[in-house]
Amino acid sequence: MTAILIRDETGTGISRAALRFDWKTRRHLRVRDLIAERVRLEWDSNGVSSPDSEETALIPQDAPCIETVEAAIDHALKAFERRAYLVIVNDHQIPHLDDDITLNPDMTITFMRLIPLVGG
Repeated sequence: MTAILIRDETGTGISRAALRFDWKTRRHLRVRDLIAERVRLEWDSNGVSSPDSEETALIPQDAPCIETVEAAIDHALKAFERRAYLVIVNDHQIPHLDDDITLNPDMTITFMRLIPLVGG
């Protein structure tokens, strides 16, 4: 079993305390599997994102169409493809959903939400 520490950040430096989950099934996973597990963690702990984590959560608070965990996962995967957030593993950006990640006990995974510039 591999314990993974996950932290959330925004481009403005706002950071949220690390989450932890145990990945029991294998030592390798794709980015899409990591995102899906991250969304399930958030969904299971809150049902929806909590008010203080709106900027960094993968499940948006103001999306009434997200009523199931599957819809939340689909939304998060599409947001990753649109570059709404980055996945950074040990200080290296992972750019594609089908890229493999080899899990190890000392790794840090960061979900960095990008904030659009106002005014173009």
